[in-house]
Amino acid sequence: MKKNLVYFIFCIFLFFIHTSLIGYEKVIVNDEIQRTPIGQKVYYIADPEKKISIQEILTSEYQNQFIKSEEDGINFGQTNYDYWIRITFANAKDISDLKLLEIDYSNIDKVEFYRPNSNGEFEVESSGMLFPFYIRKFINRNFVYDINLAPNEEKTYYIRATTSGGLILPFVLWNKDKFNQYNADIQHGLGLYYGVMIVMILYNIFIFLSVRDISYFYYVMYIIGFLGIQLVLTGHGFQYLWSNYPWMQRNFYVIFSGICLTSILLFSKRFLNIKETVPKMDKLMQIFIFLEAIMTFTPLIFPPEITIKISLVLTLPPVILIFIAAILAFIRKYRPARYFLLAFTVLQLAGLIVVLKFINVLSSNVFTEYGLYYGSAMEVILLSIALADRINIMKKEKEEAQQRTLEMQKILTESYARFVPKDFLASLGKESILDVRLGDQIQKDMAVMFSDIRSFTTLSEQMTPAENFNFINSYLKRMSPIIQKHNGFIDKFIGDAIMALFQKSVIDAVSAGIEMQKYLEEYNGYRANRNYDPIQIGVGIHSGSLMLGTIGAEERLEGTVISDTVNLASRIESLTKIYGSRIAVSESTVLEIKNDSKFHFRFLDRVKVKGKQKPVSIYEILDSDQPEEFDLKLKTKPEYDQAVKFFHSDLFEDAKEYFNRVVKVHPDDKVAQFYLKRLFPATHPIKIAENE
Repeated sequence: MKKNLVYFIFCIFLFFIHTSLIGYEKVIVNDEIQRTPIGQKVYYIADPEKKISIQEILTSEYQNQFIKSEEDGINFGQTNYDYWIRITFANAKDISDLKLLEIDYSNIDKVEFYRPNSNGEFEVESSGMLFPFYIRKFINRNFVYDINLAPNEEKTYYIRATTSGGLILPFVLWNKDKFNQYNADIQHGLGLYYGVMIVMILYNIFIFLSVRDISYFYYVMYIIGFLGIQLVLTGHGFQYLWSNYPWMQRNFYVIFSGICLTSILLFSKRFLNIKETVPKMDKLMQIFIFLEAIMTFTPLIFPPEITIKISLVLTLPPVILIFIAAILAFIRKYRPARYFLLAFTVLQLAGLIVVLKFINVLSSNVFTEYGLYYGSAMEVILLSIALADRINIMKKEKEEAQQRTLEMQKILTESYARFVPKDFLASLGKESILDVRLGDQIQKDMAVMFSDIRSFTTLSEQMTPAENFNFINSYLKRMSPIIQKHNGFIDKFIGDAIMALFQKSVIDAVSAGIEMQKYLEEYNGYRANRNYDPIQIGVGIHSGSLMLGTIGAEERLEGTVISDTVNLASRIESLTKIYGSRIAVSESTVLEIKNDSKFHFRFLDRVKVKGKQKPVSIYEILDSDQPEEFDLKLKTKPEYDQAVKFFHSDLFEDAKEYFNRVVKVHPDDKVAQFYLKRLFPATHPIKIAENE
């Protein structure tokens, strides 16, 4: 009888235990689960003394004390307790399944995940801010665990969590592929956020180094502090930057908070000019600057259980203080307060949401989790705009005072630019004529062009002085744009002659000379309509090294170029009168343009010019000739080249024969005619007189 009674009591006990267990809500695992919050299907129990072991938690004494969660993100607020979590998973399929369980929160000192094995015992995985990051099975900023279930299998898992600050446990069950995709999206989003913050840091460092305004330094330190807080809260700092230093992850929130709040107070005090706009709040701000600076160093003295609470206490008052100061400055019509107030309002709202989440007033949701990222990104951008606006205001009076001076300087510079080309100044590395000093010089490789009106003396004798001036100006104003079009600039006008420099390419100089000759035909048509005689010009081009700079005296400067290159270009231009060529160039010029098939040229002569010991080879550019003449020169070019070759080999009879062939086809070939004249008698090479 006694034995039967014991058996009866045991059955009753098993019945109640079984009833209790089957009453626990389970997480049903099936194919529909992609991303499912399961916070309302978990059970928890507090362990204030932190003494309960896994063996004890499995007993009926503690099993019956578990409380069912009523929210998806369990928020225990600021606590130093241990909390045990129980989650039961049931596979509703006839095949095995693998899911991932994520605690979507990274700042937990210690998390122990108890996984049942085939022997009925539990294996434990320990991780958290008390351990180096690399010990985690899943390398993720949050806590992630695999849930493996056999067909129709049920498993109960236990989690013990403890932290020195706010404890939040948002449980999410994931399909593995969906988790990887979602995690990649989050990484990209946070990467963009970090990028914005880093760009703003670098931008404002650059501005600080440029303008030396301490406001920018305070602002940079504020962004660094704020970014540091985000790196701690998201877990990315622990994952990527200080993985082997758990102490940093546990204490950097307080340190970065101190840097952030101290800097924003200093920034606000200076930016809003608190001493003048809101003088009664100046001392109060100084007090909080001192307190926040002290808070930065508290982790060196106190444990996180204390410093976290100190930081939370000292976070709200400065935020409110700055907000009130901005409102008062705005009311008192301090213009820089406009953008500042807008930016700080955005940040204050976002920050307030996060703080309320930490003190368990608000539950964990999309706004409390990600609102601070949007708010802080907008805030740093708006504050940068506010800083720029403030700098503009500070400079406005100074700019107004300098405006007349600048206008006068502009007028003076533009006036001088009509006498000294901007390209000349650029070549010297000067921005303004006011920067030029006597003796400024630079050596450069450039092409030099000389052009001159032939028989100008005869023309000028037929005109009055006024008509002479009008004629020269009419001619020069038509030729100058052509030179500028081909990247050249006019160094000086020498009566009717033009000296131009080309620093980019010799091809530019030759192209300009060709276009000048072709435009001359149009200009002569204009002159003919007014019963004016046509004019002809000669163009000489040579390239080489020259000295470009200023000469004269302190009270009278002149920009010029000095070089044998300039002298030779001038001599070559004078040779066009003798040979009857439109454009003559040096051998160095031909060497640079010969690879460009658009130009046609032929050898003219080797001449000895003043200042040169050796004869200089010169060439004629054919492209500027009239079409009929151009075609005839190309047609006779083989005979012409052979004739010149015979001439310079002292085979004068052969040269005469070939030159006659050229003249027979092209009677107006002035160069061939010139050579024939030299053959009676043959005297070579020709020497150019000094005045030529």
